[in-house]
Amino acid sequence: MLTEGLLELAAMGGGAIVAAAATDAWQSTKGGVAQLFSRGGDREEQRISVQLDRIPHHLEQASEAEQDQIRTALADRWRVKLTELLEENPELEDELRALVEQVRASAPEVQQSFTQNNHSHDQSRQYVVQHGTIVINDDPDARQGS
Repeated sequence: MLTEGLLELAAMGGGAIVAAAATDAWQSTKGGVAQLFSRGGDREEQRISVQLDRIPHHLEQASEAEQDQIRTALADRWRVKLTELLEENPELEDELRALVEQVRASAPEVQQSFTQNNHSHDQSRQYVVQHGTIVINDDPDARQGS
């Protein structure tokens, strides 16, 4: 039975594999993953390599609406494979951890942008804050200074 830390590592590995498929780091990630599975021999390494080759194809063929669902399914599939690998070869923990860190380091920085639209009509009120805290005192006596 794997520790919680190793199960988490397998999950991070599955996510990293799928995330790398759409980046310049794909070939090195694919090679690193295949090498992890090479403990099962050349045939196992080749089998894993073929499965890895399918990941970009699955993602390219998916519509934009299906992308997240397919990424999640693929990451889960590789989480299971990595969990089984670590169960059979716990000594591979450091290699898998290094591979995950390598993928994370080579991943493009995610930049988020947010848009907030607020519409108010008639006598309505809006209390809008994007950062920090807003304090509202609707006590009519407090507004009149009484």
